[in-house]
Amino acid sequence: MSEYTNCTLTLPDEPEALPARRVLDCIFALTPAGRILHFHLGQVSEAKTAEGVHFHLTAPEGAPDRARCRVIPPRVPEFRR
Repeated sequence: MSEYTNCTLTLPDEPEALPARRVLDCIFALTPAGRILHFHLGQVSEAKTAEGVHFHLTAPEGAPDRARCRVIPPRVPEFRR
C-alpha cells in the first residue's frame, strides 16, 4: 500500500491551493474543473510544512526538454486522499 504525503500547488491565477501529487520529478495538480495540470520540479519552489508539502509555480514555461515527458498522471481519486 502506498503512503501519500499531503501536497498542494499554488498557481499565480488561482485563489486557492490545488491538491497535488509528486511522481518522480513531476508535479500533478487537480483543478476545480477536474483538469490535471503537469509541471516539473524545476518549475516550482517547494516548502515543507506541518500539513505536508506546498509547491508554488515559479517558472510556468519550464525547460524545453520536458515537453516530451511521458510520466503518467495519478488517477483523480488519488488527489482526494
